[in-house]
Amino acid sequence: MLLTTERLIIRPWHPLYDAQQAFDIYGDPRVTRWLQVPPDSSIHVTQARLQRYVERTVNGLGVWAVIEQAINRAIGSLLLVPLPYSDNISSSRNKIEIGWHFRPASWGYGYATEAAHAILHYGFESLGLSTIHAVTSLDNGRSQRVMVRLGMECFGVTPDHYNQTLLLYGLAANNYSSGQLESMADRTASTSAPLT
Repeated sequence: MLLTTERLIIRPWHPLYDAQQAFDIYGDPRVTRWLQVPPDSSIHVTQARLQRYVERTVNGLGVWAVIEQAINRAIGSLLLVPLPYSDNISSSRNKIEIGWHFRPASWGYGYATEAAHAILHYGFESLGLSTIHAVTSLDNGRSQRVMVRLGMECFGVTPDHYNQTLLLYGLAANNYSSGQLESMADRTASTSAPLT
């Protein structure tokens, strides 16, 4: 899968080639605190992570690199994957989750919104998904603001995923407005200073 936006390219991860740049994401505790995991301890650990991401990419779903075109550098990950349930919950409901992880130097410039918009469009238009969900920690205001900008509805607090208490958001295909999100992404993309 390859998608482009005004400023970004979304493509598969290349574990050998991308490991150093990905380490700037997953070796940083400011990123991994939201994932509830310790930071990657070495480039080799990050390389193994990227290999798992490559192996997770099946049936149009997966985890991809987000490349900033102006500097030809991986600045984040974007995912569209089945949303896992907590250990004590068995469910036949199959939710698809959108998510993003960006290096701190790229926070606040609208990259997550721009990349997520492209993946929402891909998920609804190319994969025919009926609903796309997102989860976030209760205190992760940055991710919550991205979800609101994307037009996602907050369904409240849930203990159903990742063995944590999280906020659950969702966007149904029939509530998805490609033009509205495109307009939002265009406004975000033209911003040169970090968003707050």
